[in-house]
Amino acid sequence: MLIERPPLFYRMLFPEAIWRIKRKKQRVVYLTFDDGPIPEVTPWVLDTLDRYNIKATFFMVGDNVRRHPELLEEVRRRGHSFGNHTMHHLQGFKETTLRYMRDITEAGEYIDSTLFRPPHGLIRWSQAKAIKTRYNIVMY
Repeated sequence: MLIERPPLFYRMLFPEAIWRIKRKKQRVVYLTFDDGPIPEVTPWVLDTLDRYNIKATFFMVGDNVRRHPELLEEVRRRGHSFGNHTMHHLQGFKETTLRYMRDITEAGEYIDSTLFRPPHGLIRWSQAKAIKTRYNIVMY
């Protein structure tokens, strides 16, 4: 299992993003899944989460939702949260802000959420500024 812990310096570069959620009285783990939904894995994950009465947030690739809209509906029906993870799993550093924002907007046509997670956690400052006008940026 890979646990992402970006360095403090990187977290400071993007203060508009959610990196940590302040602890409540009880310790809490926020479980997230990225890159789906895919029929080979998502139903199994949902069944496993149900078995243990666990809720999670699924950051979904728009093209996967376009091909498998029933899986987004199943995630929603079972009471999980979900967010936008771009239409084509683009890495922000490799794209212009205009191209990146178009990809996010296209995914938003399939994924009705105010949550966004950049693939690989890589975005430019200009992208973060544009994204935060519509989404809460949730990092790793």
